[in-house]
Amino acid sequence: MKHNKEKQMLYSDTPFLKGEFSYAELEEGLWMFQSDMKYKNNVSYKPIYDRFLPADYYFISINFIENKFKDESYEFNNFKITNHSLSFSRPKTDFINCHFKDSHEIMYILYFSEKWVTKNIINSTSIPEEVKKLLNDTSISFLNYNFKYDDFKLFHNDVKKGFNNSLGPNMFELKKLAYDFFELFFNSLEEKENFNTNELSHGDRIKIQKIEYFISSNLYEKFPGIDFLSEKYKISPTKLKENFKLLFGKPIFTYFQENRMGLALKYIKEGDIKIKDIALKFNYENASKFSKAFYKCHNKLPSDINKYN
Repeated sequence: MKHNKEKQMLYSDTPFLKGEFSYAELEEGLWMFQSDMKYKNNVSYKPIYDRFLPADYYFISINFIENKFKDESYEFNNFKITNHSLSFSRPKTDFINCHFKDSHEIMYILYFSEKWVTKNIINSTSIPEEVKKLLNDTSISFLNYNFKYDDFKLFHNDVKKGFNNSLGPNMFELKKLAYDFFELFFNSLEEKENFNTNELSHGDRIKIQKIEYFISSNLYEKFPGIDFLSEKYKISPTKLKENFKLLFGKPIFTYFQENRMGLALKYIKEGDIKIKDIALKFNYENASKFSKAFYKCHNKLPSDINKYN
């Protein structure tokens, strides 16, 4: 590890990962971090808390993840599948964080203390009730769910500029962006319908993450089926469906199909491939059935997509 104190940045190049980590204390009890990491190996970790030291910080993070799946049966070995999610964690939360080999992960994280929360959120009359409910509900220790990329695209670019200033972090700009971050998070909670407040155990969380990795690595194939997945990963069909929706915010087949059709959309936009050939690539019997599934996800037929847009 190397530390550049002026730029408030850490550099890491180990057998496990390579990347940069920027930080800035914006005001008492409020920090912003930017992490840009490339994983050289599979890595999982969990936080450890010293019971003699205070641990009173919440965090919310925006996660941009790209995984490269290099299966020999894929025509384009380096084709990327992007997963966007937003996470929330309560102080002293005990959770497992998994990262896969060859993944590239960019994260923007806000850490804020309980004292800061009380002053700026709980006692504020302008904060949505959904947010106060989340912060006051001790049964919710961790949340992770997908978000609309376009809502965070400008923020993503602005934070990079704020941290990559030649003279060090632009504190004024980053503080403004921190409050924009909170607003985006608040809006995402209001839009998120009836998120489940149940908590997954460490073992259940890892099992569901393994299932997600399996289905995301096999997007060219038909959905393997709940019974197949439950038998393969030793989990009941009901628990599989409930836990997957709890962790990823949507039913497992919907998640699989949206990622599958997202990959198909990239082929249509970026590749000079006929629709019928793409349909065969994704194991559809004919172009008509593929077009129907594509329309259900994108509200457009494949023939309506202009690959130059």
